[in-house]
Amino acid sequence: MFLLDYLQHRRDCRLKQSERAARISSLTAYHGPLTQADKDTLTQPIESLVAAVQAGTTSPLSVLRTYGKLALHAHARTNCLTEILLPSAEDWLLASTNSNGNGNSNSNSSSGGGEINLKGPLAGIPVSLKDTVIVGGYDTTVGYSSFVGNGQARRDGPMVRMLKDAGAVPYVKTNLPITLLSFESANDLWGRCENPHKAGYSPGGSTGGESALLAMGGRIGIGSDVAGSVRVPAHFAGCYAIRCSTGRWPKAGIATSMPGQEGVPSVYSPMARTLGDLTYFTRAVLGEMRPWTYDYTVHPLPWRGEVEKEFGDGGRKLRVGVLRTDGVVAPSPACERALGMAAEALRKQGCEIVEVEGAPDMYEGLRLASLLLNADGCQMFESFRRPGEWNDSGASQLRRLAGMWTPFRYLYYLWVRYVQGDHIWAGLVRHWRAQSAFENWKLVSQREAYRARWFEWWNDQELDVMITPPNATPAVPHDGMRDAVSSCGYTFLFNLLDYTAGVLPITHVDKALDKLPASFNVKKLNRVARGAYKHYDAERMHGLPVGVQVVGRRLEEEKVLAVMKRLEDALGDDNTIQAYQNSASFVPKLATKVMQWLDPQKDDVILDVGCGDPRPRLRPPFSNAALHWILRPPQTREAVFGGVRDALVPGATFVFEMGGLGNVSEIRAALLSAVGRRVGLARAQEADPWFFPDEEWVKGVMEKEVGGWRVERVEREWGVEGWVRLMGARWFEVVPEGEREACIREVVDDLEVVCRQPGGGFMLSYVRLRVVARKI
Repeated sequence: MFLLDYLQHRRDCRLKQSERAARISSLTAYHGPLTQADKDTLTQPIESLVAAVQAGTTSPLSVLRTYGKLALHAHARTNCLTEILLPSAEDWLLASTNSNGNGNSNSNSSSGGGEINLKGPLAGIPVSLKDTVIVGGYDTTVGYSSFVGNGQARRDGPMVRMLKDAGAVPYVKTNLPITLLSFESANDLWGRCENPHKAGYSPGGSTGGESALLAMGGRIGIGSDVAGSVRVPAHFAGCYAIRCSTGRWPKAGIATSMPGQEGVPSVYSPMARTLGDLTYFTRAVLGEMRPWTYDYTVHPLPWRGEVEKEFGDGGRKLRVGVLRTDGVVAPSPACERALGMAAEALRKQGCEIVEVEGAPDMYEGLRLASLLLNADGCQMFESFRRPGEWNDSGASQLRRLAGMWTPFRYLYYLWVRYVQGDHIWAGLVRHWRAQSAFENWKLVSQREAYRARWFEWWNDQELDVMITPPNATPAVPHDGMRDAVSSCGYTFLFNLLDYTAGVLPITHVDKALDKLPASFNVKKLNRVARGAYKHYDAERMHGLPVGVQVVGRRLEEEKVLAVMKRLEDALGDDNTIQAYQNSASFVPKLATKVMQWLDPQKDDVILDVGCGDPRPRLRPPFSNAALHWILRPPQTREAVFGGVRDALVPGATFVFEMGGLGNVSEIRAALLSAVGRRVGLARAQEADPWFFPDEEWVKGVMEKEVGGWRVERVEREWGVEGWVRLMGARWFEVVPEGEREACIREVVDDLEVVCRQPGGGFMLSYVRLRVVARKI
């Protein structure tokens, strides 16, 4: 029986992977590089796309194909997709178009059916879904091979019917960890998902496929969160997420690894590439779609615009608590720095910043939440796993501890508590086993008493929100959850309390700024902290995103999103991840052409040359695809090419892209005019940070001034992109703060007149100079 089950497991894995590969191969309309029209679509916020679809100026099918093409590119790099819904999505749109945009599934769509309501508030917006969400006609495997084949007779779940009625287009499902109990995303059935910022690292879990896709340029996704499963992926991959309170977002029509688990209820919640999209999407669903008419678990609580306004920009002065540590695992230097940046930005904006002191014991919250979540002794998630099926290393450890013979567990507890002196780990494993009904009731009673203590403490502190690290460290390397499985207190606490919490990106790991002090001794830490810090290495993690968590109380989604916006605005130019996500999210994908020219062979080693603004705070999540900023001041230029030359062996190839001559001339003219009127032409010219060379300059510098290079190929490629805030950041720094927004508005107004296209949209010149050089 064991052997037969194992062989069936292998057959089902091969079946799903070959099915996915065949479906991707057949989608010829979605192959090839992103066109300029694609890039224009990818940079539009969803409200603009909705307006264009409803006005008939943009085809929803073209939007779908753009995001479908991007999703396949992202999948090729990260393995982020499971079920490919694109053929069905085209059929749904075709049916909707044939019915003059009046398609509405009316909650009656049969298996895989249902038109898209192109008059809805999300008209034409492609939405990716965690693999757990049920779409009619497609499997919902949750990463288990035993679930293969469960989708053929299913109809769309209520969540999907609601999305279609809103006009959204489900187009892909995304990867996740088997068991759903991991901040990684890997399983035998679909394979391992990679962090797009750095190979060898996790994009998070359990909604890791979503975060990888969003980081690569996706727009909107939906995931689930029981211990941080949308927030930690947002932190690991540099996107945005909000954990809604129970009853605020629909969760009917899903599959799970732990049906019946209600000690710490799982919630479904949205994720997005930008905060504006996250807020618009949440507002549209809660404000216009009446989700309680689709799912009986949802409270009839419409979107409260007055709350959003009260806590948004220009609203009340905020009292913000800063939670520096959960008392179990102190945040790593990178996460501590990000939290400090957020607190200081809010302080400068006029918020009252208070240190969180005297809060109920957060270690007690971690212990309670852990026992409640796995009160079955890990039996349920294990029951779906076939013999020989790979298990997540963290979940596997939990299962082993839960299955330990009770006398052995007690002896182990005594050893850890009194010999090793680690009361943190000892307290977590002391009762780590299946709980009786009587014991489970007592745990629930303790949970409610714990929630009441937090309620009273928060009232006493008179806080509006708290800000905290989302995790003690940035992204973990693959299989790191074997050690860090219990290091989840910063997010898990707020699942236990059922508080609303959102995560936004703040900065990147900097190998110079975020090193551990020389005196740091990991052996002195408790085992939970030791497991987290075992994998913290600022040198290796350099460039990984780092976020901050904004926490409100129950059912405060409007408040949390409004404060996230205030924080992002307060960070301004310091929030470099947000600038790139909003203005240049497709830039990492340009590296595809670079890789084609580099043409690596099987045994070649690729040196990824990190580039960016010389200021330590700007570390873009891409490297040799963009050399714009490091080429000024002039003495930097030769040093860049000399340094790369010295790092390579003779005959090695260097391929790079940079801004080329003729770049964004319209933006440059508008910036020079608007800034020059305020500070004088000479000062504006001095502030100009741009240097865009031509082909002759590259050859002259590399072959003559620096030497040791032979330029073999060089070309200029024209494109379109509007980067006013991003590309004008240095210019605007010299404008007095009170005039800065007016100056930006003037630039945009000028460009909208000069660069308007007759058919809609704007044409701005963005030029890439692409070079292949060989060390001689």
